[in-house]
Amino acid sequence: MRLSASEHPIGTAPQPHHSGGFDLDRPGPFVASNGRNPMTMSSSIPATVLLAAKHERGPVAAVLEGAGFSIVETESGVSALGRARVVRPDAIVLSHTLPDMSGIEACRLLHADPLVGGNVPVVILTPNNPSPAERVAGLSAGVWDFFRDPNDARELALKLQTYVEARRYAAATIPDAGSDPVSGLQARPALSRRIRELGGLMTRMHGALSCIVFETETPDPAAPNAVAQITRVSDVVGILSPTQFALLAPSTNASGAAALARRVAANLRHTPADARGVKALLVGYDAVDNLTYAPINPPDLIARATTAVRTGKPEPANYWLRRYEPGVEGPRNTPVDAMVAYDRKGS
Repeated sequence: MRLSASEHPIGTAPQPHHSGGFDLDRPGPFVASNGRNPMTMSSSIPATVLLAAKHERGPVAAVLEGAGFSIVETESGVSALGRARVVRPDAIVLSHTLPDMSGIEACRLLHADPLVGGNVPVVILTPNNPSPAERVAGLSAGVWDFFRDPNDARELALKLQTYVEARRYAAATIPDAGSDPVSGLQARPALSRRIRELGGLMTRMHGALSCIVFETETPDPAAPNAVAQITRVSDVVGILSPTQFALLAPSTNASGAAALARRVAANLRHTPADARGVKALLVGYDAVDNLTYAPINPPDLIARATTAVRTGKPEPANYWLRRYEPGVEGPRNTPVDAMVAYDRKGS
């Protein structure tokens, strides 16, 4: 699969999960077949390569695509940085000379950016063998390797497979310290990393992404675990504070997020923590319908949904459910009895 920064694929975006369309729990076109190549043995989702080049882009992209990589194309160093912040690629391939800067300068910018990180493999395509001075400058900037284009394209594909697998293995073997000690669910730092991953995936798939934040009047450790048991495998539940927890829902637009929030709130009435369920509850949410056409820093969704809990615009029929809207400030009240509201309106 190839996605260009200057082209929009023909067709409509996938339907959100809660409207009965695109479902991450069901294999789709973005899931590689088992055993397709060594790169996909440890993950069912193809590795994404950001390719920033001009003249060499076509033949190199064709070889990498044939090797099973998902390709995101661009031409300049500045656009590569912008795309990398959103897509979160598994590896980056840069031309030796870009229209606005050198490949080595682009590598230095990419690795210095906190949204990209310094552990993403970056390789440089060169017309000739790099000089010793160029190699030193490249290593100082974080370049992993140099390849002659397009002569070394097949070797590049094999090396990228090795680099990506090594990076994934390292990530999988590092102990995860991002869990909440009480609930065992993901804590705020891990939740931020996870929404970046989901944001990258949804950007590649032209999909939606939403965040729903639930706030209880008093700490209730059983509530987030109850939510985790009724959501999809692809949804993520994490802890923000003793009285707040978040639900990340990929492939779910704003209307789907609101419907999901209402369903979860109704289910929380039967949380067995004290045999009475959660009574006092406020819910805020935010969503992007298509991350490809409306890019956003994914962790901002968590911040917006958290803000919406207190100052979002409430639904007319459900005062406790509020959507984030820039420049619109809603009520600043304490949590209300969500379930009483349900009963009163017959929901």
